[in-house]
Amino acid sequence: MTGDAFGRVLVTGSTGHLGGCIVAELRRRRVWTRALVRREEQRTTVTADDVFVGQVTDPHSLRHVADDVDTVISTIGVTRQRDGVGYEKVDYAGNLALLREAEAAGARRFVYVSVLRGETLRGRVRLVAAKERFVDELTASPLRSTVIRPTGFFSDMGEFLRMAQHGRAFLIGDGRNFINPISGPDLATACLEAAAAGVAERAVGGPDVYSYEDVAKLAFYVADRRPRIVHVPRRLARAAIAAASAVTPQRVYGPAQFLVAALTENMVASPFGDDHLEDYFRTQLRPRG
Repeated sequence: MTGDAFGRVLVTGSTGHLGGCIVAELRRRRVWTRALVRREEQRTTVTADDVFVGQVTDPHSLRHVADDVDTVISTIGVTRQRDGVGYEKVDYAGNLALLREAEAAGARRFVYVSVLRGETLRGRVRLVAAKERFVDELTASPLRSTVIRPTGFFSDMGEFLRMAQHGRAFLIGDGRNFINPISGPDLATACLEAAAAGVAERAVGGPDVYSYEDVAKLAFYVADRRPRIVHVPRRLARAAIAAASAVTPQRVYGPAQFLVAALTENMVASPFGDDHLEDYFRTQLRPRG
């Protein structure tokens, strides 16, 4: 697939895992790419035709970010809230600021990476609510849009490997819900294929379907540890999150709220790609350097 399908592309969230994979795949396809980074010192961390420095929480800093661009791909979103910035400011308002810049600049298409089952989860998960509010704005925009709904990332499943290395893994409920997680490179390819085809929405996962119990057991197998899996009752987990949301800030309870919801839903979508979770786990255990 040639760069003609995309024109010139702006990738936001380019210093994150998925954003970096998308930039790399665009470069492999020889597509002209502009990368948005948050800080000046990040310029040298991204290989792109152009690098733009701006903060999605500061709309003024984004002025002209989408000039001369045909396609905008946004992977912007808060995951662990290390800097204390909330979901509404980034996942909703930050992406909305990017959308308005794209509209003003005359871009043709806006591609946004949300989450699988967003319509179901938005009523009880603050992170998903912010993402889906932006999806509402995007679908109402005059720009053509593509919403990508991944099941979950290999990097998310890495938490199971870390727990296995420490000797004990925790699951919410009986662990019988299913997921087919996808690698960053495979998801990057799926995003570009959907955008090039003009697809309005695509739910996508990896090639292998696991129960969460299976993921935990695979992590222990790769880590060469005896499986010790603790099942936390769903009601107890949900009650703990509800209590935490009443007395702690969103940056504390928000990630756990999403985790509990995801672990108690089936997160399975059309299989795509060639990367396998077991191989990812093994690469994570290889010595660095």
